Amino acid sequence: MAGLLRGLSRSNFISRSSTSLDHPAVDMLRSTALCIALLQAATALVSPRFALRRTPPLRSTTAAYERERTPVFNFDAAPEATAALWERIDDVVMGGVSSSKIVVGDGGAEWRGIVRTDGGGFCGTRTAALDAPLDLSKADGVYVDAILTSDADVARRAWKLTLRTAASRSEIVYSAEWAPRGPDGVGGPTFVPFSDFKLVRGPRIVEGAPPLNATQCASVYGFGLTLSRFGAASVNMTEVENFRDGPFAVKLNAVGVYGDQKVDVPAIGKNVQESKPNSAGRPTIKNNGLILGLALTVLRPIASLVFSEEGRRRRQARRMLIKRGCKSDWAARVYGQRVVKRMRGLGAGAARLEGLREFAKDAAAYALSFPLRLAFRAIFGTVRLIRRLRGKKALPAL
Repeated sequence: MAGLLRGLSRSNFISRSSTSLDHPAVDMLRSTALCIALLQAATALVSPRFALRRTPPLRSTTAAYERERTPVFNFDAAPEATAALWERIDDVVMGGVSSSKIVVGDGGAEWRGIVRTDGGGFCGTRTAALDAPLDLSKADGVYVDAILTSDADVARRAWKLTLRTAASRSEIVYSAEWAPRGPDGVGGPTFVPFSDFKLVRGPRIVEGAPPLNATQCASVYGFGLTLSRFGAASVNMTEVENFRDGPFAVKLNAVGVYGDQKVDVPAIGKNVQESKPNSAGRPTIKNNGLILGLALTVLRPIASLVFSEEGRRRRQARRMLIKRGCKSDWAARVYGQRVVKRMRGLGAGAARLEGLREFAKDAAAYALSFPLRLAFRAIFGTVRLIRRLRGKKALPAL
């Protein structure tokens, strides 16, 4: 604003000092001063706090457009069949309460969800276990054709693209940045060369690991898309400034590869054995012994109770109620039951039974979580010890 005042004062001075002069040079000087003042005014209005905190990667160059594109997942051509190959992988896996899914409608396939920063701060979707790996070694990179339709704040979120080059379903993948187009649809796909992909574990880079190359893409087991509050993968997690949480919607057109030539991509299907918990490829009583089968039979319902997404959402709702004035966890429970009673039209007795049922489930989950936590600590501690004894670097924390 100080610059604006200085500019205007200069303009006024020139006006006053040249009232008696009628010369082209004076007119030009006066016009120049006025332009400077207007430019300073525009600069003052666009202050840093209104500027976008993060610029998404730009890969839509003329050279990239001229390359051959091979759609691997063509949402436009076959939205329902293509969407069926993808599954959600939101922050509920680490205790968060964000949620998303790919919805198919008249307009095609759309990735919709609500991202919340409590307990995580990301939504993701990835391909289910494929029936066979894809040979993409003849390509130079990956392209994503998508449009953010919910709002125009592309740069207030971090967008990540992942490739899985191992048959495991672990959290270690290759990751790179991408960005959808804005709601106006201006622009084109994001082109990401293989060399931009770094090996990560969660949002952290695995130190010492080389970037991805085409040779490693001879066996690609999966793709993934993530919207996150954490920026580009690094040794230390960095959050996106002025991150926009809440609802989002991304129109998915295609995810594929590009290069000097078309890539032969076979028909893609799910690995049914990996998708079903009791298929022939999974440990069961029949194919892996009675003890292991019984252990899985017992542990599976316990784990589903302890790590219930429904329970996490209830806890998050109670925390929010406490912040807004409820004096205790129990008071938040009582208030929540009143809301449920009104919404569902329950009677007083039915509402109390529902509250007691939820309290019993939460109490059981709390009690059972202690032995499970001890078991997980023992398992991960053993893994770290083995890696240390073998002289391997410790994996970055999630």
